[in-house]
Amino acid sequence: MLAELSIQEVAIIAGAITFGGFVKGITGLGLPVLAIPIIAGFLGVEHAVIVLVIPGIVLNIWLTWNHRDRAPEIPEMKTILMFTCLGVLLGTTVLSIASDRLLNSLLAAWIAVYIVLQLAAPNFRFELQTRTRLAPYVGTLAGIFQGSTGISGSIIATYFHSLRLAPTTFVFAVAAPFLVMAMAQGITLTVFGMYSRQLLLESFFALIPAVLAISLGMRVRRYVNERNFNRLILGLLLIVGVRILYVTWFR
Repeated sequence: MLAELSIQEVAIIAGAITFGGFVKGITGLGLPVLAIPIIAGFLGVEHAVIVLVIPGIVLNIWLTWNHRDRAPEIPEMKTILMFTCLGVLLGTTVLSIASDRLLNSLLAAWIAVYIVLQLAAPNFRFELQTRTRLAPYVGTLAGIFQGSTGISGSIIATYFHSLRLAPTTFVFAVAAPFLVMAMAQGITLTVFGMYSRQLLLESFFALIPAVLAISLGMRVRRYVNERNFNRLILGLLLIVGVRILYVTWFR
């Protein structure tokens, strides 16, 4: 399908993937949020999502492995990952009884409430004992939204952002669950035969700018202080919330 696009259109797609990979290298977030809307404008949403699954897996492996030394700082991670898998199964049931508009509106409301709370109490953070109690609920809720809407980053990102983690620790914290869910999505797409040779080629083509950009983003992160890092995360969450509302109510 890329062969049907002009050089300028391919360049725009590559630029979107590059920008998404760069932001992901800095924050652990960004590739699907920033790249899918642009790619979907040329190839369609389903096509864009499928093409970015393999780059998503590779980039999350990269971030998780590079920052694996931060794992002891997230003792609840195993619990979150386990309950995320359970939540994905529950999400298929939720999808059958709740409308996409309701689910997406709840997700946008979650982001809005979180941003308001952060602005009102910027020093708020959960202590370890509270984190241990919340972990199963966070994992389950993230899995439910992943299984029902395909969007779970807002749950994961708001939870780990509320812990006031160091930038590198935050990147590891969000990359690990993203990796598990991306792998599950990739396996599902493969089982259902949704990957054609052309889509695989396009996915590996997308890897090139994504990998180059994430490497640059990881280097830039060293020069971003925690205050600006937190502002960047809140900005990305705001973009996600606005995009969800736009797609749900105005598109």
